[in-house]
Amino acid sequence: MGNLIKIFSILIAAIVFSSCNHNQNALVVSVTNPLNAERYSETINVALGTLASSSKDIVVIDQASKKEIRSQLLDVDADGIFEAIIFQSSFKANEKKEFAIKQGKTEIESSEVKTFARFVPERTDDFTWENDKVAFRVYGPVAQQLVEAGKKGGTLSGGVDCWLKKVDYSIIDKWYAGNMEKPGYYHNDHGEGLDNYHVGPSCGCGGTGVMVNGELYPHVNYTGYNVLSNGPIKSEFALDYAPYQAGESTIQEKKTLSIDLGSNFTKFVIEVEGTDTLTAGITLHDNIGVITANEDLGWASYWTPHAGEELGTAIVASSKYFAGYTKIISDVKDKSHLLVNLKVIDGKVEYYAGFAWSGSKQFSNQEEWKSHLSEFAQKIDTPLKVEVK
Repeated sequence: MGNLIKIFSILIAAIVFSSCNHNQNALVVSVTNPLNAERYSETINVALGTLASSSKDIVVIDQASKKEIRSQLLDVDADGIFEAIIFQSSFKANEKKEFAIKQGKTEIESSEVKTFARFVPERTDDFTWENDKVAFRVYGPVAQQLVEAGKKGGTLSGGVDCWLKKVDYSIIDKWYAGNMEKPGYYHNDHGEGLDNYHVGPSCGCGGTGVMVNGELYPHVNYTGYNVLSNGPIKSEFALDYAPYQAGESTIQEKKTLSIDLGSNFTKFVIEVEGTDTLTAGITLHDNIGVITANEDLGWASYWTPHAGEELGTAIVASSKYFAGYTKIISDVKDKSHLLVNLKVIDGKVEYYAGFAWSGSKQFSNQEEWKSHLSEFAQKIDTPLKVEVK
């Protein structure tokens, strides 16, 4: 009898140990939507803690459905160890959900619907990025050198270009490959959209600079890049810029940009030296559109006819950074801008820049876009509440 009790005790201890060990290899995450409004495809970032490792065998389970959802591991400091995981979920007003993060092999197949960013040496030295809604590009040092040397093929601009997509899958590689075979390929719509947005030396959609005595002093091309993560849910990269003069001040910017699946916006996080106010601009092209803004919510937008369609571009910032907006109207090409003034706080500025193109059928009209901007701004100021148990 004594031996049976001893064996039973050992079995109980083993079960308890196994249970404790299992709990140590799983996280339960509670996520609450504090807004009295629905949220769609919100990205949730969770530090892995004791689950951090070099292994990619970590999955996220929706506790209600018990099904795995798509996730992405992040190696934050590029040391070969995944310290965080991100995933997306939608929430009803004031809804609370729970998710389990645990070790296991994913059963979700890869998809062409993703975020993506890369350096493009085959087109001078563009840097481009996209998701299922929108695509962007900026211009590098070789493009600047060509202009300064008086040679063809260059672009001197710190502005952000918009690539207008009709499809949710990745188009960057395909459009550049087409352009290699037939120069100008992506300036024509082959059923997937096109690049017919003019940037020139303007800010494009979200480029930055500093205002001095009513004049905008923008930086020019990026000087270096570093891809930090690359899809499927988020792509993030850093861009370096040379110091530039704004009046008597020397300005230094380093930008970290990211794009999430399902968003019409790129997030800009900028380290700034030399000024306490930074300006993010939107080109007004021929000044035939309409500027609207909501200073209480922190957004400003330009809605304009665009090659037979309509285009809305916008900048959104939290109330912490948003410091009003102005406009510059000029007879000089590419000098007219909608400008959003941003406070530099502890050497940093954050904002979002993006667009809506009627050809994509994502938004039916300007009013839908304005409503989306207001909802997006509220979500920036009232993020999801994430609690790890």
